[in-house]
Amino acid sequence: MKKSPTNNRRGAVVVLTALLLVALLAMVGFAVDVGYIVHARTELQRTADACSLAAVAELPEEVDAKVTAYNYSVNNHGSVGPALDFNDIEIGYWDRDTATFNSPAPPGENNNAVRVRLNRTAAAGNPLPLFFGHLLSTDAADVTATATAMYDNDLCGPLVGIDWVSVPGNPSTDSYKSDEGPYNPGFARDKGGLCSDGPVSVEGQAFVNGSARAGKGHNVTLEGSATVTGSVGSRKKPLNLPPVDASQAALINDNLFLPLVPEGKGWKSPVDANGNFLLDGTKTYDMPPGTYYFNNFTVKGQSTLNLSGETTIYVTGNLERSGGTFVNNNTQIPSNLKFLMTQGTANVTSNNDFHGVIYGPNTNIRLDGDSDLFGVVVGKTLTATGSGAAHYDESLDLDEVDFPRRTALVD
Repeated sequence: MKKSPTNNRRGAVVVLTALLLVALLAMVGFAVDVGYIVHARTELQRTADACSLAAVAELPEEVDAKVTAYNYSVNNHGSVGPALDFNDIEIGYWDRDTATFNSPAPPGENNNAVRVRLNRTAAAGNPLPLFFGHLLSTDAADVTATATAMYDNDLCGPLVGIDWVSVPGNPSTDSYKSDEGPYNPGFARDKGGLCSDGPVSVEGQAFVNGSARAGKGHNVTLEGSATVTGSVGSRKKPLNLPPVDASQAALINDNLFLPLVPEGKGWKSPVDANGNFLLDGTKTYDMPPGTYYFNNFTVKGQSTLNLSGETTIYVTGNLERSGGTFVNNNTQIPSNLKFLMTQGTANVTSNNDFHGVIYGPNTNIRLDGDSDLFGVVVGKTLTATGSGAAHYDESLDLDEVDFPRRTALVD
């Protein structure tokens, strides 16, 4: 008896369906595995980002940075991430101008970046296993993620005014690194900028070896023969500089250990009953290293204030330095002398050099005279007159002077 054509077709459909089913299963398996690889790469990248950001905040302590990166990889590994291998944690320098990572840092530059690499690879002995890869003769896949984070402790340069910066005199600016030695004009660097969240005005014959950056929506005004060697324009983000918190210094300070000063035929404390520090006349005063808390801080006349070590002075009122005074930071390291101001005004007029930091986001600051400033000055408003020079110390650890350390993923 002959087979019907219908029976023949039914047999062909069964064979075709079986073949298509195999192909369909292969496609489904391929889609599942590809999705799993994408998911794994996303998790690895998230972990790598977290590790690099956490680690870079620990610089310049390299060991702390590497341990922090490793700990973050353990605590944020997700479902697929391995712990970091210490050999896959690199400390180096991120060059913002060329957008490149260099490890080790080039000569003359400090480490400011951390690069981490997470591996799920055959070479590392931990490839990512696949669910259906055997259908395509592939049981595992290599997945990696790399992240580079850098921190920025540059504040545009030595002169910062949150509301505005005005430079009507004839000063000059540049930068140097105190951890490489004293300032040498022959090797001056170009980070001597000005910045603000408001307008910036540069007049006269001022010479700015750096950038001048106004706040968003504000302008930089150049008048006379003023020169700015770097970029001129508006900032994209606000400075976000925190106010000074002097509450702890008010409770715990070294005021009681201050030496007495001569007064007539006797001696007296340089601090009065209202917490005001005064050094005047022709007195010479050696202030021991420590942390101090005052209302007003005044040094005037022909007096001399000597400092020999790390000294932090909190001022809740006004700061005044005038006349022919000497404020000698004998270490010549700006980070060793910090004036941290909660409010008030700061009037610094002198023809003698100053190595230090004046930080007062709620303080109106005025600088005058023909002396040099080595360090950084931050105020609510900032006016710099006279013909002195301001040299930004790029070695400042701004975390220690209440500046926020900016960290960011860059690669």
